[in-house]
Amino acid sequence: MDLTLRIIRARDFLKVTPTGEVELKTSKQTLMNLTSFNAAPRQYDILIDARQKSGFLTLADIAELVEVMLEHRDSFRSKLAILAIPGLGFDHAKFMELYANNRGFHVAAFMDFEEAMNWLMDSTELTADA
Repeated sequence: MDLTLRIIRARDFLKVTPTGEVELKTSKQTLMNLTSFNAAPRQYDILIDARQKSGFLTLADIAELVEVMLEHRDSFRSKLAILAIPGLGFDHAKFMELYANNRGFHVAAFMDFEEAMNWLMDSTELTADA
């Protein structure tokens, strides 16, 4: 299967204050900018590499980011893989996976780069209503 992939480093996507708090408003704007790059006909699969970021999103922050995805559903019809480190980072990535999947998005969290790539390359057909 052909794979059209956009890799985003979390530190380029999640903006953090000097005290380590995530600037949610700026991060949401960055995500909205991504939607324009990922709009049809491009429709890239996305890998967010969150292994070397500072600061953590709260569960409420994650829910707000998924809401941005809902508002721009056409830009997120492809798969989104989150590569995270063990611990709280991976736990939050798994929460985003669950929260987003319950809303019709194809999101999965991984701790291993190769597993993430294998999932992205899986030829599972995506439904038109997802």
